[in-house]
Amino acid sequence: MNSIPEAQADIVRANLTDSPFNRIFPVRPRGRLVRHYLLASVVLIGGGLIASGSLEVYFRYQESREQLLTLQREITNAAAFKIENFILEIERTIKGVTKSREIALHGLSSGYRFELERLLLITPAITSAVAFDNDGVRRGEASRIDMISRGNKRGAAPPDALVNARHGRSFFGPVYFVRGSEPYMTVAVPIERYAGEVIGVLLAEVNLKYVWDVVSAIRVGKAGYAYAVTRAGNLIAHPDMSLVLQGRNLSQLKQVQAAFEPRTAKPAAVVTENLRRERVLSSAALIPALGWAVIIERPLAEAYEPLYATIFRTSGLFMVGLIVALLASLFLANRVVRPLQTLRRGAERIGGGDLGFRLDIKSGDEIEILAGEFNKMTAALQDAYSGLERKIEERTHELAMVNQRLDEASRHKSQFLASVSHELRTPLNAIIGFTRLVLRKTDGQIPALQRENLQKVLISAEDLLRLINGLLDLAKIEAGRMEVYAAPFQLDALIAEAFASIEPNLKDDRVQLTAQVDPDMPALITDREKVKEIVLNLLSNAANFTEQGAITISAAHADGVLKLAVSDTGIGIRPEGLECIFDEFRQIDMPSARRHGGTGLGLAIVKKLVTLLGGEITVQSEVGRGTRFSVSLPVVWQTKSVSGQHGTQENPGN
Repeated sequence: MNSIPEAQADIVRANLTDSPFNRIFPVRPRGRLVRHYLLASVVLIGGGLIASGSLEVYFRYQESREQLLTLQREITNAAAFKIENFILEIERTIKGVTKSREIALHGLSSGYRFELERLLLITPAITSAVAFDNDGVRRGEASRIDMISRGNKRGAAPPDALVNARHGRSFFGPVYFVRGSEPYMTVAVPIERYAGEVIGVLLAEVNLKYVWDVVSAIRVGKAGYAYAVTRAGNLIAHPDMSLVLQGRNLSQLKQVQAAFEPRTAKPAAVVTENLRRERVLSSAALIPALGWAVIIERPLAEAYEPLYATIFRTSGLFMVGLIVALLASLFLANRVVRPLQTLRRGAERIGGGDLGFRLDIKSGDEIEILAGEFNKMTAALQDAYSGLERKIEERTHELAMVNQRLDEASRHKSQFLASVSHELRTPLNAIIGFTRLVLRKTDGQIPALQRENLQKVLISAEDLLRLINGLLDLAKIEAGRMEVYAAPFQLDALIAEAFASIEPNLKDDRVQLTAQVDPDMPALITDREKVKEIVLNLLSNAANFTEQGAITISAAHADGVLKLAVSDTGIGIRPEGLECIFDEFRQIDMPSARRHGGTGLGLAIVKKLVTLLGGEITVQSEVGRGTRFSVSLPVVWQTKSVSGQHGTQENPGN
């Protein structure tokens, strides 16, 4: 036998997917062995290159980055030194004036004004100078723009300056801005007539715009720059002088905040953002004597450009090595895998249903042995599948017979329920009718005990009739014979009818019925009787389990959906009871529930009717607080076949 019939081809192809052959030699994906061999070669050949290259890139990156950060920190320290030296040079010049011959001969006399004017002449950054004695009395002054005039608030010497001067120390005041433009600071040095004899203090107002010359001369790469700020974040010097003249405060910048943090070990540089929200590499250096910080910022892309270039070059070399390794591995893989191509093609033919095909491989190695075992397995598969169709037909016939018997049993059950319900309803209706007639005709003519017994008979008969009707409805729904008759009706009228039916079952006046229906509720177009049965069952369930309190039914609509809810203040339901609340012939296991009795069909029928009408029902409950059933129904019922239900729902119209 060289092949199997076409009728069995689909069966063979389907079963080969899970056959031992297919698990050992999968037909797809193709070329997997080549990829595995290629991957192994790449890992072995290129693994060392990748590992060593990656380590080289990593360590070179770390070393280059550390060198870059160290270099920028050194540049920052050098910039801070230049600015500090600029201010200290001014201080030394001021001190030189305090050691004049005039001081030694006459002290702070009126002739000392000449020395002050000479100080302004040789130091352009100083705009004014004032000499005070130890009592803080002005003894001489000189000014370019008369900034320190008699009688103004700056006429007296600052107390801090006097204190430092008496101890022979220089004083550097805080930075301030005159007329909201250029920054200034006060430098005070002690005036000594002789060594150690302090007779006063010399105050000089220094215009810090000259620091701009120092800052502008600092070059860091192509676009790097330096600037100086005070501890409060006020900008003192910046290559963009307009920022200084604007009185910009940079205290919100992270690099400014970090510069004045009292940490002992600070990073050489940090990556942050500048005023223009650009990523920069920033480093800072403090000038402790002045309370300033010098910060250098360099665009991150420019700062890391040498690092990126190193990484790109090394990565390029790695890629070339990997490509060469890949090509060599691919060449070797094809030579090794080529003898397996015949085996693969044979597997494809057998996978297509040709179990009569046999492999003919003469390679003299393990592949030839494998081909022989492959042929043996194919022969075994051919024998196994030869009887597969017969077995499938037998199983299909058996399954059809079982389904037929199940359908017949279901039909007999429905017929039995319908027949029994009909046979029981006839005498029950007679019992109910005659009992009501006797009660009506003998009103006041028979003893109370007999009348009470007759009422019990009537109640029991009506309960039994409801049970029979519920069983009949349940059988119709399950058999798919329950039809939907859609017609327009008003919900408020239906609720009023339901209230009239339920009110006799309430516990005296301890339970109050309340209805809350939207005044703009449109007419519903669905099966009125089934909606009424849903409402009656929910209200009846609430009445049975509510000793006192209220039962409320509310109705609203939105987007073509009716939102109906029945809530009570009854005994409530435990969480485990909510899981089976809609099961047939199931009741919650609570003493009060057993006292109220019931068949366990009401809520099951409600669930099936709601589903039949294309809606949903949910329940929320809390023990001792009450229960709320929420029903969602389409305002307009649409004729359709509902998947998962029996039969077809029809709307014959009215």
